[in-house]
Formats: sequence, C-alpha cells, structure tokens
Amino acid sequence: MASVNILDKTKKAKFIEKISIGIEKIPYLLIKIGGERIRAYSGSFSTDELYKIFSLLPVEGCGLYFAKEFDDDARLSLDALHSVKNEIIKNGKNIIEVSEKQEQDWFYGKTIELDEEQQKKYQDAVGFVAVKSGEDFIGTGKISADKKSIANFLPKERRVRS
Repeated sequence: MASVNILDKTKKAKFIEKISIGIEKIPYLLIKIGGERIRAYSGSFSTDELYKIFSLLPVEGCGLYFAKEFDDDARLSLDALHSVKNEIIKNGKNIIEVSEKQEQDWFYGKTIELDEEQQKKYQDAVGFVAVKSGEDFIGTGKISADKKSIANFLPKERRVRS
C-alpha cells in the first residue's frame, strides 16, 4: 500500500501556495497518497479514524482525486477545479479564457494555440493554468515557456471521440 499522509494546516497551506490559480482556501481535508497524488475528503471521519481505516485496509480511493503535486507546482484535476471554483480569485494570473473554437479543440484533447492578444494578456502566466470558457472551467493545462500554447491535461475518458 502507498504511504498515506493527511495534511495538517501548515502542509495544506504550503500545498495551496503551489496552486498557481489563486485559491485562498480549500474547505476539505487533504490526503496525500504516495509521493504526489492528493485527494480531498469531506466526510465525517476524524483524522484518527481515517488513519485507523488506512492501517486496516488498503484504501487508496478515499475522497475525490484532487491534484498531482510536484516539487514547486501542483496540477488540479477537473473535478477539483469545479469543487473549489468559488474559492478561486476572479482574476488570477493563471486563469486563461479561451474562444469557442479553442474550447472545441480542448475537448478533442488538442494543445491550444494562443492568439497574439491572448499571448500578451497572459504573458505573466506560468506553469499550470486553469482553462476557462465563459463562466465554466473546462480543465487544467500547462502554458508553454513562450506563452504561445497550452498543453492539454484533459483525461482521455472526458475527451470527445472523433
């Protein structure tokens, strides 16, 4: 079984700092499973009860898959984006709005090419970004170093099949 670590307030705060889309708080208990996977739990079990469950059973799927953590960055899942959308600062630097055509390409799993106006508007964006179309978050991507494109991290099972 992979190692399980329930994040205390200090570790949770450090994790939130890694998320570069402007989240101030996460209203869930965060559980780190293995070296990089983070799950969000909102049930009624206490921390002690969860540790007891983890010690008795090989449970790795407690809560919602929330993010993948890297050394200095974190990539939120699509479900995580939707669950914390009210906690996201409205004009965060790593929130990129796309056109209808770009949205269609996104749902086909394609890399999004940014036009010149978008490149200027999002020149301060770095690393993982939240991709937004209208009022809806449609996924998480990674902006290229030259700010010309966004790599698509939409899971294959959520893409449109051609």
